[in-house]
Amino acid sequence: MKKIFLFTVFLQIILLSNFSYPQDKLDSVVAKAGNISITAREFLDRYEMTPLFRKQITRMTPSLKLEFLYSLIAEKLWADQAEEMGYDTTAVMKFAMNQYENMFVRDALYRKDIKDKVKVTDKDLLKGLARSETTLKVNYLISKDKKEIYDLYSMLNQGVPFDSVLALRPERSEQTSPITVVYGQMSESLEDTLYHLALGHYTTPILTPDGYYIFRLTNKIRSSENAASGQNNSVESIKETVEAIKERKLYQEYFYNFFKDKKVTANAVLLRSLTEKLSDIFAKRKFDFRIDDKDPIFMDVEDVQTLEKEFGPDSLAMNIIDFKEDPMSLDTYIRKLIFLGFSSYKADVPTIASLLSTVTRSMIEHELLAQQGYKEKLNYLPSVQRDLTMWRQNYLTQMLQNQFIDSAKITDSVANAYFKQSNKNDYYPEEVNIVEVLNNNTSVMEKVVAELKKGVDMHKLAMEYTQREWTKKNNGEFGYFPVTKYGKIGEIASTMKVGEIYGPIKLPEGYSIIQLLGKRASTVDTAKPMGESKQEVIHYLSMKKEHKAITDYTVYLAKKFGVDINMPLLESIKVTNIEAFGYRYLGFGGRITAVPLMAPNVDWVDPYLKSLNITP
Repeated sequence: MKKIFLFTVFLQIILLSNFSYPQDKLDSVVAKAGNISITAREFLDRYEMTPLFRKQITRMTPSLKLEFLYSLIAEKLWADQAEEMGYDTTAVMKFAMNQYENMFVRDALYRKDIKDKVKVTDKDLLKGLARSETTLKVNYLISKDKKEIYDLYSMLNQGVPFDSVLALRPERSEQTSPITVVYGQMSESLEDTLYHLALGHYTTPILTPDGYYIFRLTNKIRSSENAASGQNNSVESIKETVEAIKERKLYQEYFYNFFKDKKVTANAVLLRSLTEKLSDIFAKRKFDFRIDDKDPIFMDVEDVQTLEKEFGPDSLAMNIIDFKEDPMSLDTYIRKLIFLGFSSYKADVPTIASLLSTVTRSMIEHELLAQQGYKEKLNYLPSVQRDLTMWRQNYLTQMLQNQFIDSAKITDSVANAYFKQSNKNDYYPEEVNIVEVLNNNTSVMEKVVAELKKGVDMHKLAMEYTQREWTKKNNGEFGYFPVTKYGKIGEIASTMKVGEIYGPIKLPEGYSIIQLLGKRASTVDTAKPMGESKQEVIHYLSMKKEHKAITDYTVYLAKKFGVDINMPLLESIKVTNIEAFGYRYLGFGGRITAVPLMAPNVDWVDPYLKSLNITP
């Protein structure tokens, strides 16, 4: 049986480690990289929610903490340099930071007006405990048509048995056995109705976002039976459920009251034109890359360039959403689509139109909520500023490092010279063969993880999702290579057993999940003709050049800006051994990774210390 080391995907960010730390310790500086300080809070949050190989091995925790801090210091050094070079003033950077700030301000508004107002009384707890001891079994009739549902209700009132009515309805196929309802699953008002319903009785028609329902209570299962089935009705879990119910109710009330008098219009002509152009782009990509109907087509940066060229500057400057304050231009709208990761399973015009309608509504809602947050000056909250600074520094680092990645391209002449020089038998260390899925989209990687847990073959997933083009011709396989190649990939593969799957691994080019297909001992490799290995040589030299450039430049930055580590504080920070890859769900909708992810960068430390005449 293959073993899978896939990091847990959390539904929300809950860093329990923080609960045991006093505020002053969390705000203490564990390291300084030039002008940028790294607090214990940032180190702890990012360490806990970043995939780290061997994190579950307790004895490795001290070295992992130090290595992680080195990578974090490197990120701050690059961010300091990027800011000095003016990257923070670029249009791309300003747009990205505006989007992040809007999200954090909106989230702060949600916390202030909804989450922080949730109060659980003893009466609430007693009610929750009582209801948690009873599981309901129900059947239902549903219709989106008000007249139809009331006609069905009339039939029931005239004595027609509920089961007879249900037998003639399409929803009967979903109810071969009664539906289970547990405490906290439905809205508070609907829950009140069902828990007060007598056995065998049915409700009046109830309007929900899905349509009109009529419920019939068929059974009640008491606490003794629930206990036998292993239900957890602890006070803490009940309190969490009560809080969730109250939060949901406050959200619905706030949402209704906030938007009931708001009116914003969108430019239908521009939306129609954008729909048709996106449909053409998606249709071409679906055909060119033979994308299956069950896989999404993603909008990418090249699409933005195509759309901007087709629309032209005059159309791009036109307002597509007419907010009273700060209307949104078509150009901004298109860039927001990229930022949000717009995708579709189909390329036809009606599907794209429907998706854009949903996205536009969401954009309008989010923008109005953010505007409210700015009016209340929530952008100045310390929590918002901390989040924005952390993501800003990570983004600056990525922008600057991308310049080094672009400069690491290898020409044919360089590859030929390298091959000619090394055209002899070489001794290689242990070699491995892997199949990999590489993708820079977190939603795609989440889907890959889910498919792997269902037993889907890695080769199939690689062919569908990997963005590493040179491996696609081999169904995602690398072919045997020395474990000293490909950085973290080779290092991790060397510790795995054949059949094991591991990931996601954060790389500069995205997220990687690998499966070890084979392993062989150190060997003498006979040189191959250039034609058989040209792409491998080019890729190897590019990775080597890129890694050296980033390492050397990090050493330069460390000497330029200076580095200081508070080792006693680092050692005192308690961390968990839980491997996690988390998401942060934002108030009023949307999500981002729990923390900014970064590629490991520790090879700069030894040469930096040697330059200071310090023995590593």
